Amino acid sequence: MSDTVSEKKTGRHTHKHRNSSSKVLRTFTYVLTPFLILIFLCSGSFLALYKPFNEYKPYLDMAFGATPMEVRNLRTLNKYKDDDAPDQIKEIEVEVNGKQETHTIVYPYYGDFYATLNCEAAGMEDIPVYSGTATDVLEYGAGWYNGSVYIGRPGNVVIAGHNHTDFLRLPKCEIGDVVTLETSYCKCTYIVNDRVVFHEKDYTYVFPTDDDRLTMYTCWNNGKLGMSEYRLAIICKLESIEWKEVKAEE
Repeated sequence: MSDTVSEKKTGRHTHKHRNSSSKVLRTFTYVLTPFLILIFLCSGSFLALYKPFNEYKPYLDMAFGATPMEVRNLRTLNKYKDDDAPDQIKEIEVEVNGKQETHTIVYPYYGDFYATLNCEAAGMEDIPVYSGTATDVLEYGAGWYNGSVYIGRPGNVVIAGHNHTDFLRLPKCEIGDVVTLETSYCKCTYIVNDRVVFHEKDYTYVFPTDDDRLTMYTCWNNGKLGMSEYRLAIICKLESIEWKEVKAEE
């Protein structure tokens, strides 16, 4: 008799324990399932929209997020240079028409406003060129690659820019177009003589050259905006240099 009562009590105990475990499991399932579904849907949406977003981001930046040109043209701000850093003004020997001449060059600090670029035929007007190609520098304008030669010196001058801001019209440059690059110490005139598309890991066109040239490049998506692993380069031959008189700032 006692054994029977004991078994009944044990059975009730086990039944209650199972019911309690089942309630916890059901509650946990009811609460967790919506979150899992939400995470799954959000992940799927993110993956589905990631590529279109990257494709249209440049257009959104142009409409809503791009820094206005009048702000990007503030040429006095440079977080890379100390306020009391001296001007880097030096005299150099250059060959002009077979003769040696002495002219003055102003070497920029990283982040300095360096030059103004124009290609009237392509609609590229007064594009500011800064020293360096870091992401924050390119927010202000095109960037002179500091692994290339200084403007006005023999060799390959390399300038990069975003294809949705300053170099938006770079693809419009055609062979024969005139390009000017003007600094505080000289004005260089170039003629476009080549257009090439190359992979981002191909450094052929940014390497030093024996001839005097200007290489401008930007991301290339077959005419679309946005980042790409390919680059469009506009290569220009140097036609002439006009040297200016330079005075040190007091």
